[in-house]
Amino acid sequence: MKRKYLAILAVILAAAFMSSCEEDTEGALYAGDPGKVSFLAPTFYPDMTDNDGNKILVPMGRTDKGGELNVAVNLTSSKPNYTKVFTVPGGVKFNAGEASTKVEVNYGDLALIDPGGLAINLDNASASGKDIVVKLAFPFTLAIADQELVSPSKVSSVSVNASKLLSFGAPMTATLNSDEGWWGETYDVQVEKANGANVYKIKSPFRYRDIAFLVSSDGKTVVFPDQVCYKHGTYGDVSMTKVVGTIEGKVVTLKVGSYQVAAGTFGAGVEILTLP
Repeated sequence: MKRKYLAILAVILAAAFMSSCEEDTEGALYAGDPGKVSFLAPTFYPDMTDNDGNKILVPMGRTDKGGELNVAVNLTSSKPNYTKVFTVPGGVKFNAGEASTKVEVNYGDLALIDPGGLAINLDNASASGKDIVVKLAFPFTLAIADQELVSPSKVSSVSVNASKLLSFGAPMTATLNSDEGWWGETYDVQVEKANGANVYKIKSPFRYRDIAFLVSSDGKTVVFPDQVCYKHGTYGDVSMTKVVGTIEGKVVTLKVGSYQVAAGTFGAGVEILTLP
C-alpha cells in the first residue's frame, strides 16, 4: 500500500514540476546581452518590382530597444559584378527604442550582370493561353561585419534570393528565319524587350505559346531554357531543348538540339531572329 501512495505522490510532484516549467516559459523570453543583433532567418526570398525604388529590404532584429545603433553589413556574391550592382550604403541603423529594422540593399542596372536563374512559365491568367511570365533570380549574401555584435541566435548572415517578375515594353516587329527550323519559312514576328533587363519575348512565333531568351552580359551569349513552343495535333506539346544561342549585332541564332515531344524528337534545327 505504501508503494502505491509513493507512486501517486511521485506522479503529483512530477505534474507540479511540469506545470511550473510551463508557467516559466510563458514569461519573458531570454533576450541575451543588450545591443546584440542578427538576421531573422538564414534565407530570404524578396520580390523585386518596378515600383520598389530599386531597393530590397531585408529584416534584422536586436536583443533590446536601447539607443541608436549602427551596424556594418557586408554584401558578397559568387556571381561576377554583383557587388557593383547590389550595394548596402552606410550599413544599417536601429533607431532608439526600436528592436527591429531593415537592411536597405540598393540595386542598379540589372542588364550589367547575369541572373542566377531564368524561369519561364505559362501565364495562368492569360486570356489567350499563349502568354508567359518571366522571372530572373539574383542571389547574394549579407553578413554582419562585426561578429562580436551577433546575438545568441547566431544568424550572422542571410542568403538572399531576390527574384524579379519582368514587365515588357511595346511590341516591335522582327524577322524570324525558320527555314531550317520548326516552321520552315521566313516571316515577321512580334517581339517585346523586358524593362531593365536584356530579356526578349517572341510572341507566339509558331502560332502557339510565347517563348523568351536572355542576352548575357558579355553581349555574345544567349540563354534559352528548354521551353514549349508548339502543340502538335498527335504528339502534344513540342519543346525547344538543348538550345545553344548566340547574338551578333541584331542577329540572334538559336541552334536547337531537339524539338522534343513525349514520344521522342523531331530532330534538330536552327532559328534565326533579326531584332528591330
